[in-house]
Amino acid sequence: MAATGAAAPAPAAVQPLRQFKLDPQSELRVEVLPDATLRVRLVSGTAEIFGTELPPEGWLTIPPRSKIAIFTWHGATVELDGVSESEYTSDETPMVIYVNTHAILDARRARARAAQGGDLEASQGPRVIVVGPTDSGKSTLCKMLLSWAAKLGWKPTYVDLDIGQGSITIPGCISATPIEKPIDIVDGIPLEMPLAYFYGHPNPSINPDVYKALMRELAQTLETQFSGNAESRAAGMVINTMGWVEGLGYELLLNAIEIFKANVVLVLGQASATLLCSV
Repeated sequence: MAATGAAAPAPAAVQPLRQFKLDPQSELRVEVLPDATLRVRLVSGTAEIFGTELPPEGWLTIPPRSKIAIFTWHGATVELDGVSESEYTSDETPMVIYVNTHAILDARRARARAAQGGDLEASQGPRVIVVGPTDSGKSTLCKMLLSWAAKLGWKPTYVDLDIGQGSITIPGCISATPIEKPIDIVDGIPLEMPLAYFYGHPNPSINPDVYKALMRELAQTLETQFSGNAESRAAGMVINTMGWVEGLGYELLLNAIEIFKANVVLVLGQASATLLCSV
């Protein structure tokens, strides 16, 4: 199946082993059923899922309820085995914008590394905070930026402030962890060394003062770590946030930008448009 525009999603049915030929800079979008797994295999070419490359010829088992996009820069052929809720190809993707953003961040990391031993501010790598409404792709973009950086040898710190989801630990916590290699497609964020603070509820409006206090405590701990580790300081951080962007939610986002001293703000909208702002 060639990738020409966005085709209509296929309904769930008995689906045999099937093959998709993807054109350069296109992707196969798949939603897995809530009560089944799906196997994916790269037959030829190169492709990635959220910044992590697919291994050639090996089958990957995608867990239930997963939503993935298999993207290729230069063209690829992939196979699916199992029943999906929907699957379709598209050449309308923000990946070029995302990888250009990654290139800008990588240049900032290189400048920060070169400034080590000198000015403290100059030796600080990018502190990226990703904001936007619910289901705008914040977590996905964070994974891609982290995986691309790790692939180049950096060890950026991932900070998760979304207490409603909990991509590092459980919901109800804010947490941080270093990312030393591209994020595993199936297992997700590594859990060997997480730094977590328990808030105790998935909604920050229950006690916003406690939420702010926990953010300050987490930020201070990371500052202490960065002061003793020049490489981590140069690699910087990528911060995931809640989808609450109005009223008190907006105020908490501004607090997070200030507390973590974010110097790059990525704003995602419902149409997945990306705006890069330096502050």
